[in-house]
Order: sequence, then structure tokens, then C-alpha cells
Amino acid sequence: MSSSKNNRQNSHILVCLSSSTSNAKVIHAAARIAAAFQGTFSALFVETPGYAQLSDDDKKRLRSNMNLAEKLGAKIETAIGDDVPYQIAEYARLSDVSCIVIGQTNTVGGLLRRKRSLTDRLINYAPDLDYFIIPDHGTRVYVARKAPESNRKRAVIDTGISLVALGLCTLIGFLFSHLGFTDANIIMVYLLGLLIVSISTAHRAFSLVWAVVSVLLFDLLFTTPRFTFYAYGTGYPVTFLVMFAAAFLISTLAIRLKRNAKQSAQTARRVSVVLETDRQLSKAKSEEEILSVLAGQLTQLLKRSLVVYPAADGRLGDPVFYPAAEDTAPYRMDQERKAVKWAFTQRERAGATTDRYPESSYLYYSMRVQEHVYGVVGVAVHGSPLDASEESMLASVVGECSLALENARNVREKEESMVLAENERLRANLLRAVSHDLRTPLTSIMGNADNLLTSGENMDRSTQCQLYNDIYTDAQWLTGMVENLLSASRMEDGSLKLNMNTELIDDMIAEAVRHMGRRLDGFRLNVFKSKSLLFVHADARLIVQVIINLLDNAIKYAPAGTGIEIDTREEHGNVLVRIADEGPGIPDDQKPHVFDLFYSGNNLTGDSRRGLGLGLALCQSIMKAHSSAITVHDNMPHGAVFELTFPKAEVSLNE
Repeated sequence: MSSSKNNRQNSHILVCLSSSTSNAKVIHAAARIAAAFQGTFSALFVETPGYAQLSDDDKKRLRSNMNLAEKLGAKIETAIGDDVPYQIAEYARLSDVSCIVIGQTNTVGGLLRRKRSLTDRLINYAPDLDYFIIPDHGTRVYVARKAPESNRKRAVIDTGISLVALGLCTLIGFLFSHLGFTDANIIMVYLLGLLIVSISTAHRAFSLVWAVVSVLLFDLLFTTPRFTFYAYGTGYPVTFLVMFAAAFLISTLAIRLKRNAKQSAQTARRVSVVLETDRQLSKAKSEEEILSVLAGQLTQLLKRSLVVYPAADGRLGDPVFYPAAEDTAPYRMDQERKAVKWAFTQRERAGATTDRYPESSYLYYSMRVQEHVYGVVGVAVHGSPLDASEESMLASVVGECSLALENARNVREKEESMVLAENERLRANLLRAVSHDLRTPLTSIMGNADNLLTSGENMDRSTQCQLYNDIYTDAQWLTGMVENLLSASRMEDGSLKLNMNTELIDDMIAEAVRHMGRRLDGFRLNVFKSKSLLFVHADARLIVQVIINLLDNAIKYAPAGTGIEIDTREEHGNVLVRIADEGPGIPDDQKPHVFDLFYSGNNLTGDSRRGLGLGLALCQSIMKAHSSAITVHDNMPHGAVFELTFPKAEVSLNE
């Protein structure tokens, strides 16, 4: 270990992944170190240009090492770059890594000295970190095996490009020599050809061979004496060396620039994928929309079919299949069920290219955030495994969608908690209002009844009638309150069914007035009917209750002897019912709240009782259920006006 730190608890442990046969030992050691330090565990794979030249066995071994690291609790990360130690050091710096676990590599011999090992270069880049060096004699950094058939074809193409470029440059050199151009112009032509070959070919060897051959051709064809490798000029050997050095430098820079451009393009693509996913997820609200974004992004990026198993209440739902245009293989759900169940229950990858059910045709990822699993995503493999870059993008998109599902769940739970809290608040308000406002009429009823039972024979007839009337009035008030409570509860839970019919509005007003009966005594009630018959489509029983509640509200707050006016008319295709009183009115600051549940304002009724705040709230609920409206206005010079607005209904003569 290169250095030590006092506090190792909660450290971030990083293990470096490779295709080495002994890399599994390094991963196991890193997992034990992370467990001992109680820290987070990450596994980093650096994808270099040499990754494409790895043999199938090396790629399979690398995937196996990744699966092992993930199984041991590591978070798999992928970086793209040409300099492996630099990429590891940069990731460690950006991710606040405190310890790096790496295998001991063999030092590679050079021409004059032994080349510095990967471990030495890594320590040079990040000297302040802790290093755990695990003996790993099998480690190698993406050494290419025997080239596959596609690489052989590419080699043939690159050889052809080099020969054609060499021939063209030589022909142009003869033309320049015939025209009397200097040797410097011919040298520039060969350097230009070298630049073209460096950009067009895939391997550096073609550029180096081209540089040597171009120097020899220039010496053979364009220096005196021609067609020999001798040169009369004393400066020609220096010219050849400078030409070769320039060719070597140009080819090196061109190849490095091409690699950097490719790596930058891959990095930019990955970043754009994540940003586009975040942008679409920010607009998605429901689980279905989030899963649709997931499927759209992955099928477009990977060009592979996708299957999604959403989860609810700890159980997987039915799969949703998203086929890719290039994939015609059917999805065999029965054969894939074991791999899907494993990925869901164990919260790990399963299926193709993994150790669990590798015979599957799909690679399955669990969509999870900590202990919550929101489903399983499967990507078609069909014998064509995902490369490291594709797996990295797949993991990034699945992770972003899992976080979106987690946020959606949190929002849903928050809304449910708010609803529960509101219900508790309403229940508490109801109990408090019932206990307060029902006590007075019940006490009055019990007192009057007791007086009649104990002293009724000694009372004159008028006193008895007054007590009977008080009992009746209080009982009537309680009956109306209970009816409002029952109606409000039925409206709240949706159990109230509307019995809609075409009704005459004047008949419903008359029924409400008859129901009020003697309670309207002492008030000047004026009912103004319209000149024509006005019909509305409504549940007559509920509309009668609305009018009763409004009349009861007017009686509560208007002084005895004042007028109550009911007016019906037609206006702009609607039926309007106005109920006006001459009470104290409703202040402007209370008008927006008069239809709120349990809101009764600061006004007391004539008998010093306050209502429960149910009547007007129930009126608004009933009117909304009828697609109608209720509003409140001031009555001049004083009082309040409640206005009901119904769509006018037409009646045929056959009804």
C-alpha cells in the first residue's frame, strides 16, 4: 500500500476490471476490503480503442468479471479513453474514491529500459490515494488476440488504401520533378499522403510502414543518382531523418486525434442519451409514461427488442413487448420466466451473458432504487452480446427511469398522505362541530320534554304549545343537519346515485317551501314565477334539498319580519333561480370560502348557534354533480343573494 489514512470508515473502494483470468481474485479482495471498511464499492472498466480487437474469450471473461463485481455489491462504471491510468485517476478524483484495488501487472520491456507498469503510472497520477496491490500475473491491458475475420477484411482494405496513396504520391512526385519543382515540394506530397493514410487506416502499423517506404522511394526515385539508395548531397541523410521523424510524428498525432475524436463521440453520445432521457422523464407523470420513455430510448439506441415487466405490490405484472424493426425473433415468455423472476427477487442481472440462466435470449436488469423494485427490463441478445459501451448506456437509462419511478412513487405517497391528513382534519372538524353545535338543541329538547313531563299539568295551554313548538323546531333543525351529513358522506364516497329526470323548476321550489312549513312563519316570503314553464334535467330530491338549505341559511341569519325572495327566470338558454334575503350579508373576504366544507364564518344565528358548515358545501357538490353552478352576490341595500344556474331542458309533447 502506497499511503495510509487515519479514518477508513465509510471509504469509497474502487476495483479496476480487466479481461484477466486472475481479475476475479482482485474483485473478491476488493469486496472484502469494502466490507471491512463498511464503505461503498465501485468497479471501473476503461474502454480503450483496443477493446474492439479483444477475442471473444476475453470479452466473455470481461463480462464474467463484471457480473461477479455486481454480484458482490459493486456499482459498475465505464469510462472511455486511451490512457487507462489517467481515466482511472480522473474517475477516482471525481467520485471521491479513497482506496483503489488493482492487480499487480508485469512490467513491459522496452528497447532501452523497462516501461513503467500501469500501477506505477496510476500512482503517479493520483499519489494521495490508498492502493491495495493484489498479485495478478495474468493481467494485461487489452492485448489483441488473433484478428477476427472482420479485422482481416479491414487489413486488406487498409493495405489497398496505402498502396493507392503511395502510387498517387509517386506519380505526383514524377510530375513535380518533370516540371522542375524542388525536392521539398515532393517531400510535402509524401507527407500529405502520410496524413491521408493515417486518417483512413485503422491501425498505426500502416502509417509507420508507409513512412519508411515513402522515405526509401524518395531516396530511390528522386535523389541523385536515381534508382539507387546512394545520395551525392551531404545533406540528404539529414533530410531523410527529418522526413522520417516528421512522418512518424504526423502519423502519431493523426492516429491519436482520430482515437480521441471517436472516444469523444462515444462520450458525447452517452451524455446526450442521459440528457435526452432526463428531458423526457421530466415530462412523464405516470408510470406508463415513464416506461414508455424507457422503451423508446433503449429500442432507438440499441436497435434491439425490449420487454418490460412492471411491478406492483411486490409482484410482477404482465410483460409489455417493444419489438425493434431489425429483430424478428419472437419473445418466448415461458422460457424466459426463470431469469425474469431471478432478476426481480435477487435484484441482480440475469439471463444472457450472465452466470444465471445464460441460455436465455434476453439480458434482464431490475429497475430498483435501494430496496424498492419497480420492475424488470429485458434486452434481446440472441447470440450478439452487448459491448461495454452499450451496457453502460443501458445501465444509465435504466437507472434514470428507476429514479423517475421512485420520484413518482414518492409524489403519489405524498398525495395520499395529504389526502389522509385532510380526511383526518375534516373528521376532527366534524366531531368538534357536532359535539359543539348539536349539544344546544339536544339540551333544549331534553329540558322542554322534562318540563312537560314533570309540570305539564300545571301549565296553561299557551305555555305547553310554546314548549311543543320549541321541541319541534329543534328536532326539525337536527333532522336537517342529519340529512346534510348523510348526503355529504354519500357525495364524498361516490355512493350517491342521481335519479335524473326532466322536472319543472317551479314544482321543486314549491316542494321546498312546503317542507320548510312553519319555519318560514314570521318572514315575508315572495315567490316570483316565470311567465313560461321552465324545465331542467335534474334529480328533484337533491335540488329540493339545495333550495331547503338556502332557505334555511336565510332564516338563520336574517332578522324576523324581513323579506325572503325567490325568483326564477330564463337567461341565455339557462334557468336561473335567485334566493335573496335581507340579512347582514356576507363580507367580501368570506365569499370565496362560504362553499368550503365546515366553514361557517363568524356570524351567529338568531339563537346564538353556529351551523356545521355543511349546507352550502353540500349545495355546491350537488350543483356540480348536475353540471350546474351556484354563486353568491350582495343584495342591495343589504343581504345576500344565492343564484342557481341550470342548463335549460326541452320537453317533447309525448312526455
